[in-house]
Amino acid sequence: MDEIVNSPDEEEPASNNKKGKGKGKGKAKGNTESSKTIRLSEINERLETICAHDAETKAIEILSGIGFSQEDLHKPSKEFSGGWRMRIAIAKVIFCEPEILMLDEPTNHLDLPALIWLENYVQTLDCTIIIVSHARDFLDAVCDEIIHFQGRKLTYYRGNFSQFEKTKADRDKNQMKQRQGQLDKIEHIEKFIAKFRANNKRATMVQSRIKSIEKMDITDEVLQDPECIFQFPDPDDIGVDIMRLDEAKIGYENGPTILSGVNVNVDLETRIALIGPNGAGKSTVVKALCGKLDIKDGNRTLNGRCRVGMFTQHHTDSLDLKLSALEQMIAKFPDFKPVEALRAHLGSFGMSGQLALRPMYLLSGGQKSRVSFAMITFERPHVLMLDEPTNHLDYDAINALIVGLNNYEGGLVVVSHDEYFLNAVCDRLYLVENGKVAAYNGDLHDYRKKVTKQLLVARPLRNEPFFFLRLP
Repeated sequence: MDEIVNSPDEEEPASNNKKGKGKGKGKAKGNTESSKTIRLSEINERLETICAHDAETKAIEILSGIGFSQEDLHKPSKEFSGGWRMRIAIAKVIFCEPEILMLDEPTNHLDLPALIWLENYVQTLDCTIIIVSHARDFLDAVCDEIIHFQGRKLTYYRGNFSQFEKTKADRDKNQMKQRQGQLDKIEHIEKFIAKFRANNKRATMVQSRIKSIEKMDITDEVLQDPECIFQFPDPDDIGVDIMRLDEAKIGYENGPTILSGVNVNVDLETRIALIGPNGAGKSTVVKALCGKLDIKDGNRTLNGRCRVGMFTQHHTDSLDLKLSALEQMIAKFPDFKPVEALRAHLGSFGMSGQLALRPMYLLSGGQKSRVSFAMITFERPHVLMLDEPTNHLDYDAINALIVGLNNYEGGLVVVSHDEYFLNAVCDRLYLVENGKVAAYNGDLHDYRKKVTKQLLVARPLRNEPFFFLRLP
């Protein structure tokens, strides 16, 4: 706006007539001032339309509503974890007041409080919402229509994800039954044709049946998604004491204590899920358990023969995207021969054939995750520590991962907020919250109820969408 006000007058047109030139100059100046006035008016009108004067206040209220403190508002985004960056991205969408909201994997990196907030926020919106996600609990909560893309075709289903699964299974079953009935009928007719083809007396009947087969509209075969495979190699037995923390005080060097009084034991039978809000210290517990972080006090037991497979939520940062999956494996295990064994191991995670030779930057997020799983399991780890392993995996891949982990005979420590996944693979919950780590007496449904109750107490409803201070 200042540029418009302070801009120099437009250059007047050249003229040989001095009197005419003077008149032209006055007229040009008048036109310039008039155009500036019109432009300023347009800008002010637009600023008023988009409520620009209230923009900062509106942004602060939205960010505060989704959990940012006053100190957080001026931090660079790069200083936040993946979960908080996701909240920033969603806050930007809210700020724009969209008529059509498109969310691509919005639950990645979100903790349970943020996930509950997102579910309730989406349910309050009065606009068209399109979501790409493989978090079935989230889809069950927010969707009333599913669009299934398969074989270059879109099929529409009413209801949430669970209803889609049931309807699709029933539809596929009926389709297969109908097709099989048609194939059985064709087989019966073909037997008749083969039997009486040389019989002149029945030539008319044979021709009639041949035409009936040609006219028959056979139901399409049910398409099946490519089979997903996760085969985790089993470790050798190294005894009972593998890794253990007793009354441990955990924190980073020259920093404050993050967790105290931590008691966690991991063996080959362990199936632990670490739950709690983002930033509470779940990843810190994992690092302390496997020896990547020194403890400040207490005792740690770590078997010297224990091999740990570590999958982080930012696993792609450790990959050279210019290399193929096979080249990545060769670079990490240069002394291992033969190369065919590396290819076979990649194949056990669905990265076989030409897929193993394709540059990593051409792979999807789920395929990169498979490569990471292959790399961390090649040396047959005794314990797998998985931080948000379902991010970027589609629904079939998540189910395959569940099957693979349930068949795996080593220990398992998982940091995840995917309720469906955790219910399928873990039998114990440890809650990391308020500087403490304690076994949680209840299941994930109980924990969800607890978090929801806490949010309602912290931010009581005032005829507004769930747990926002105020939404535009």
